[in-house]
Amino acid sequence: MTKETIEDLTTDEFNQLVDGFIAREDDRIEPSTFLKAVAELEQKRAVKEVELTGVMINGQIIFDTPAPLPVGANTVYVGDLKMTLKLRVHNPGDIEPEELTSAA
Repeated sequence: MTKETIEDLTTDEFNQLVDGFIAREDDRIEPSTFLKAVAELEQKRAVKEVELTGVMINGQIIFDTPAPLPVGANTVYVGDLKMTLKLRVHNPGDIEPEELTSAA
């Protein structure tokens, strides 16, 4: 027997679970307490690392395929998020990358 986790639920299933838990009559929990607990769980979730490789040709990033995520030229898709990458060529005399990091 396998145990289903919150990560295995669809959005609709999760919302039904939350609504049912909040509305139940016995051992009632306040929504603010429940949402605080969910927020704490969210902070503790495991981070999944994905490595994308590719080359830059004529100013466009072309990802190697097959890729672990849907990709296009300069674009990575994650769920309903579309990330468009716009990179610059580093020229001598420009601000060094570590200076950019420490300035933020």
